[in-house]
Amino acid sequence: MNKHFTNDIRINKPQDIRRMLAKVINILLKDGEMTIDKAKTIATLSNTALKSMELGDLAERMNKIENMFDNQE
Repeated sequence: MNKHFTNDIRINKPQDIRRMLAKVINILLKDGEMTIDKAKTIATLSNTALKSMELGDLAERMNKIENMFDNQE
């Protein structure tokens, strides 16, 4: 059993994805010597985390705009 993920991971929002990816990246960074494959995996996960951040920010902004319109009615 993997000692790093003892519980099921729930992904309900972009922040959950970022948190999970950060854990995986940290595990890879701490686990032995850096290899080309490991570096590529970390780069891919980092890009995915950045995209998740962008989508999370966009969703927040959309919610604020929707709330503004809802309050005008």
